[in-house]
Amino acid sequence: MARLMESNPFVEVATHFFLEDLADKVGIQGLNNYLIGLAKTLANHMPEEEWRDWKEFLEAMRAGDTMLSAFEDVVALTDCCMVTRHSPFERGWREYVKRVGSFSPAHKKVAEFYNKNVKPTAVNSLHIILQTFRAAAAPRVKVAGKSVRYAQIATVWPDGQRMVASDAERPELLKKAGISETKLRMLLRDNAEVWILWTEK
Repeated sequence: MARLMESNPFVEVATHFFLEDLADKVGIQGLNNYLIGLAKTLANHMPEEEWRDWKEFLEAMRAGDTMLSAFEDVVALTDCCMVTRHSPFERGWREYVKRVGSFSPAHKKVAEFYNKNVKPTAVNSLHIILQTFRAAAAPRVKVAGKSVRYAQIATVWPDGQRMVASDAERPELLKKAGISETKLRMLLRDNAEVWILWTEK
């Protein structure tokens, strides 16, 4: 019997080429709009969720039983601070680098456009998808009757590039996360993303 592959390098590499080809056809702004639209569409097609309380929700986050952790391995560092150890796109990027070479500049350029016009937390095109998905998915999750809210604190790519929320926003985000600036820097040594989830009281 044929083995079902856990991942397919052809698909992963081809996906990146698709985005590069799209950038050539519609430009960087067009690619940015496409990625945001794609992520929002995915989130809006996921079934809405209701959790009894925050404890139950965090258990679901750790188990991958909620849409907010369905596509990545998430660790709840505090009640509100979430850490993604490895980007769900890391394997595809490594396959691309191994088989093709350096990423096309389009992936970086579209992230620069996003950082300037949306929020400064994307290293490349793939982060636009993931962060937009979280932002669109969070309100579809209710805990004790209240919609979940999301914000990104920092992003690190395997090659060492990183983006961190602005100096103006970061103190409030860290306060919500329950971590210090020093703890954030420590987390960025070994993790891909640091983000927060919460509900308004």
